[in-house]
Amino acid sequence: MFTRDQLDALQEIFNIAMGQGANRLARLVETFVVLSAPKLYSLKSQADPELIKRLGDTPIIATRQSFVGPLRGEVVIFFGMNGANELAELMGYSQDSDTQRVKEELILDVTNILVGACITGLSQQLNIGKSSFSTPGLLVEGKSVTEALENQRLPQDSEALLVEIQFKIEAHAFFCELLICIANESIASVITAVDKLLKGV
Repeated sequence: MFTRDQLDALQEIFNIAMGQGANRLARLVETFVVLSAPKLYSLKSQADPELIKRLGDTPIIATRQSFVGPLRGEVVIFFGMNGANELAELMGYSQDSDTQRVKEELILDVTNILVGACITGLSQQLNIGKSSFSTPGLLVEGKSVTEALENQRLPQDSEALLVEIQFKIEAHAFFCELLICIANESIASVITAVDKLLKGV
C-alpha cells in the first residue's frame, strides 16, 4: 500500500494531470470547464468496503479502459446517471431515438480524455515511460456500484487507487470517480519514482 506522503505526492501529480484533462474537456464541449482538485484514496482491492462507502450504491454509468506499457493496469470510471443526460442536453442533443447512442459516445469520449490525461500525466511526471490505451468501453448503465464491480473482476495482483473528481460545465456540475488499478508489477516502479520525487532527486 502507498504511504500517506506517497499519496499526497500522487494527488498533486493527478491535480496537474487533471488540469490538462479539463482543457481537453473544454474543447470537447466548447465551453469553459472547472475541475476540482482530485481527492485520492488507496484501496486494498476493488471490493474494498470503503469504495461503496464513498460512492454510495445509487444507479450509475460505469466505463472501463486499460493501459499497457511500463505502467500497466485498468481504469474504471463511475458517472452519475443525471450527469450523462445533462451533458447531452448541454451539447444541444434533443431527446430522440439517437439520444442514448449520443450519450454513450459522450461518456466514452470523456472517459478517453480523463484516463488519457490521468495516466499520461502520471507517466510523464514520474518519468516512467509512455503507456498505450485500449478503446474505452461501457461496463454497466443504470446499475449500482456493487453490480458494476460484480461485472468487472479486476486483477488480484493490483493496487487500487480511488480518485474523486468534480467538474463543472456552465451551470451544471458533474461528478465522477476514477478507480485506478495499477498492476502489481508496475507498483514498484511507481513507488520508486514517487520516493525520488519526494527526495528531490
